[in-house]
Amino acid sequence: MEAQNYLRKLRKLKRTKHTDVEDKVAKTLFDLETSHKTLKKQLPRFHINGVRIVSSPSLKKSVMVVFYPLRFLMLVRSIQRVLTAELEKKHTGSIVVLVAQRKITKRPSDVYKLQKVQRSRTSTAVFESILNDLIFPCDVVGRRWRCRTDGSKVMKVFLDARDRKKIESRLPALAYVYKLLTHRVVTFGFMWNPKLQQVSSR
Repeated sequence: MEAQNYLRKLRKLKRTKHTDVEDKVAKTLFDLETSHKTLKKQLPRFHINGVRIVSSPSLKKSVMVVFYPLRFLMLVRSIQRVLTAELEKKHTGSIVVLVAQRKITKRPSDVYKLQKVQRSRTSTAVFESILNDLIFPCDVVGRRWRCRTDGSKVMKVFLDARDRKKIESRLPALAYVYKLLTHRVVTFGFMWNPKLQQVSSR
């Protein structure tokens, strides 16, 4: 009975065997649901789709990427800081990031069918949403693109300098995860001058 209780926090999109890491995260979510004062109200209707461990010699810590259904996006946004902190306490030595599971619609060859594709399902929109998931709760205040001589592009994302202490130590890991998920290279920086920001300052 106890096994069934914590396994309801894990619902994989494909009927594949769940890994040991996914079991541990599901147990952690179930424990937080029953004992945590802040999270026990929101977590009963929340579950995840899978967990992926990302590691690299260039990173000091491994990264635990937790995927969850897109319909829980607003719920996760409201508790993401607390939930991420609790997961990192339980799984020491790992950086935890929460990413919503999104679907990209293949670009049709027919021009008339192209008009029916939702913008939220295009690769550009999905990759932008993944970036916002990774850097939350920080805001993107500017973007620059640099074209290399080999034809490849590098995107530099500028974050608000007031959030530097919160996220600076995590940026190398976030850039590596973003490249792994989207096959696009991104670098991060901080913009000090509020007059150059592309969004209004808070």
